[in-house]
Amino acid sequence: MNAETPRGQSGAFHEDSAAGGKSAATVAHARPETEPEAVIADYWQAAKARYRRGDYPDYGSDDWKALPLHDPRKMAGLVAFAQMWLRYGDEIADDLNRQLRTPRELVHRATTEACAKAWTGLLAQQERRRKEAA
Repeated sequence: MNAETPRGQSGAFHEDSAAGGKSAATVAHARPETEPEAVIADYWQAAKARYRRGDYPDYGSDDWKALPLHDPRKMAGLVAFAQMWLRYGDEIADDLNRQLRTPRELVHRATTEACAKAWTGLLAQQERRRKEAA
């Protein structure tokens, strides 16, 4: 939002660039926001909208890491991860503690291919949940 944009509407800062990101540099007349509270409120509103639409890369992925900090998609991915941790955090922690107490012999540990298959399954499950929520 800038001085020429009414509150509640996206301003020049929030226009999509050709590369799909967000940048004030995409509009020559964009001015920096002067009210920090308004900047945070606008950023959070944009991040929530992206989260609800499922328009964000997975937290920790290369695409997520490549996003600039001010991109709302970065926060949306973080919120999605936090929701997963909130829902499944105890299970994850219990499983990790169980594995640390009784580690498998090296010969019985999962292969790289098995780990990749499990990761792909988790990503597919997350994508299904994202679509169901939309």
